[in-house]
Amino acid sequence: MSNKDLRSFLKEAEAHGELARIKEHLDPKFQASAVLAKLEKEERYPACLFENVGDGAYPVVSNLFASRKRLALALGCEEPELNAVYREREDKRIEPVMVPDGPVQEVVLTGDDIDLTKFPILTHNALDAGPYVTCGASVTKDPDTGIRNIGVYRHQLHGKNKLGIHMSEASHVNYIYGKYEAQGKDMPIAITIGHHPAFYLGCLSFVPVGVDEYGVAGALMGAPLELVKCKTCDLEVPADAEIVLEGYVSATERQMEAPFGEFTTMYGGPHMYHVVTVTAITMRKMPIYLDCFSGHLDHQLLGGTGRLSVIYKTVRMACPTVKDVFMAPSGCCRMSCYVSIHKRHEGEAKNVIGAVLASDPFIKYVVVVDDDVNIFSDSAVILAIATRHHPEQDAFMIKNAKGHPLDPTAYNGYVVTKVGIDATKPLKDFPETVEVPGTDEVDLDRLLGGM
Repeated sequence: MSNKDLRSFLKEAEAHGELARIKEHLDPKFQASAVLAKLEKEERYPACLFENVGDGAYPVVSNLFASRKRLALALGCEEPELNAVYREREDKRIEPVMVPDGPVQEVVLTGDDIDLTKFPILTHNALDAGPYVTCGASVTKDPDTGIRNIGVYRHQLHGKNKLGIHMSEASHVNYIYGKYEAQGKDMPIAITIGHHPAFYLGCLSFVPVGVDEYGVAGALMGAPLELVKCKTCDLEVPADAEIVLEGYVSATERQMEAPFGEFTTMYGGPHMYHVVTVTAITMRKMPIYLDCFSGHLDHQLLGGTGRLSVIYKTVRMACPTVKDVFMAPSGCCRMSCYVSIHKRHEGEAKNVIGAVLASDPFIKYVVVVDDDVNIFSDSAVILAIATRHHPEQDAFMIKNAKGHPLDPTAYNGYVVTKVGIDATKPLKDFPETVEVPGTDEVDLDRLLGGM
């Protein structure tokens, strides 16, 4: 087995200079997130271990996913290889295995002992409706097939044993919940808080409904995920997790939820949403609470990284010479997509744009560039648009298309206009880009004395 968990990764991250420890006492309402926001303003994105939050009972880790370099570390590769390694492993799923017990059930709380308010659940942004569990991987089961589905959803703290849950219209969990609701039944759910980042990347893989994301998580972690049976519901959860909240989503109960700072960097408005009733808390004796900094890069990269795989695979059917795809933080890692191709035919980029829009309904802007353009640099993509793009012949719009319901430009719930931009060079008669011979051979450390 891999023996990978949150603790093992924090040690690895610290050894690579990727973890900051904050010992000063901080209030879970705004103070911890203010530290993260200040770091973000300075374009610094370490994972942060807050050792003294609230009453100090449990440490909090946040910003874990806010760096592609750190996500690559989680997969044991270098940052430029991240997308390719993810794609390769995603297709080689490793099924989980059951074990009789694990650290996540060292402590079991039920009945009156359940009190979610004892956890240092953070309030992130000024207008958030309250504290939110933002890094819970929720497992449910399709009542018809018995196949597990795992996803990450937002959970507003409603009370000692009550949480909200936002199940977006397009999510697999909403589809599964509809089956329970049609039968007038509550839906069992178990929420894992705290595990290795590769586990979360696997849970957010953009695989079809009916695929157990635990298998993808195992592939990304390099070994079968060890699972234990829940204590109060018929579900399985990772044995090496920090905290699990067992319970059910009511078939009838609703409560007002939000505003909440979303990945768009804007607030989602209040709605009457479903409610989770917690029937048990299981955890390690001294658990680490894992938070995701909502509305910021931590949130965006966590949700967007896994989606790149299916986009690439779909584009490759339209253009076998695609090099890579990227949804940049400037587009919230959801709404804009850059694609690098080795262009062979005029018009090929238009087909690529169509493939991207078909692969992910949330994407609103697609820019296709040549393979000499660094798609991980906004400025390089904008330069390509500025110098290679003819708006009258190389751009088009699709009106009244289905987008993301949280897109602030959407109308009628989720309808948007989508834009495709071909920023590739004509195959003939186009000026060469400037370059300086010998650039790659220059040793700046030697010349500048390590400056």
